[in-house]
Amino acid sequence: MASLTINDLHKSFGSVEVLKGINLHIENGGFLVLVGPSGCGKSTLLNTIAGLEEITSGEIKIGDNSVEGLHPSKRNIAMVFQSYALYPNMTVFQNIGFGMEMKGIEKSARQESINKVAETLQISELLNRKPGQLSGGQRQRVAMGRAIVREPEVFLFDEPLSNLDAKLRIDMRTEIKRLHQRLGSTIIYVTHDQIEAMTLATKIAVLKDGCIQQFDTPYEIYNNPNNMFVANFMGAPAMNLIEGKVSKLKKNYEFQMKNNKGDTISLPVHGVNGLKNYENKTVICGIRPESINDLDLGSKAESEVREVIIDVVEPAGSDTFAVVELGQKQIIARLNGNSRVAAGDAVELTFDLSRAVFFDSKSEERIR
Repeated sequence: MASLTINDLHKSFGSVEVLKGINLHIENGGFLVLVGPSGCGKSTLLNTIAGLEEITSGEIKIGDNSVEGLHPSKRNIAMVFQSYALYPNMTVFQNIGFGMEMKGIEKSARQESINKVAETLQISELLNRKPGQLSGGQRQRVAMGRAIVREPEVFLFDEPLSNLDAKLRIDMRTEIKRLHQRLGSTIIYVTHDQIEAMTLATKIAVLKDGCIQQFDTPYEIYNNPNNMFVANFMGAPAMNLIEGKVSKLKKNYEFQMKNNKGDTISLPVHGVNGLKNYENKTVICGIRPESINDLDLGSKAESEVREVIIDVVEPAGSDTFAVVELGQKQIIARLNGNSRVAAGDAVELTFDLSRAVFFDSKSEERIR
């Protein structure tokens, strides 16, 4: 396995610049997820790593070696596609071993490698079947097996789970994570699904319009977003973004917002030094749904209790999501699954601003 380093990478199609100065490094054995909305450039970036697209400028290194100008077959990478790309007239055994056969690896060695990989992926009983006899999840395992037997330095996954149903996606996500732990392989994984990104990655690169908005661990991406785009894109439900004003009360700052009656709700803010430059100015407060709780869930030492009016209730088993209006915007609170709230109720909720973040309302960048 090997590390991957990308330095100041640019890619243009004609006059359209698709990738705008990408800089990334993922260590040997790391799991990098490229995530972002459709058209952000994540698949193009993956294709440049694979050698399927030539770069306009910059550098891509696998390990200590630049791969500039190298044919895909010379880069020692293996790619798993969204469409599986299996040969329909071949058995699973033949599909997995096709690349080794083309390289002239002797039959006994191929047999041993294929059986080992099939056992790892739990598809040994499928080796004599053809792709048309397999489910979507089984086909994806075969595609992964074909990549694994090549023993590449880097695995590339291009939205491999997007064709699967919701439950199978969760199951396969677990299998990919387990496979990474077992092999210790370096993986670059493209998805538009931020849940996949959060659960799989050791590092996440959030892209928008060909630029990296943030490159960090899942924890930092979720809890310390660099800007409003990252805050809103990562998380399900997304981070609440509430408009309000900063005021100073004695030595402390307060964040003031309006409820759906037009009344002002004030919450004390601590630890955000940059707010001193925004006194009496409008800012955006970002607070996760799980930081707005029932009284019995909130930490009274760190939380402030305020009354709000429930607009919509969405039961979700272990959680109950309540929609309320604050800052002229509807926000979501994550309540106990046993909460007995109803639309129109006036209820007291706890707001934990120890985990809140603030953004400039114009630049949308983080205030620190």
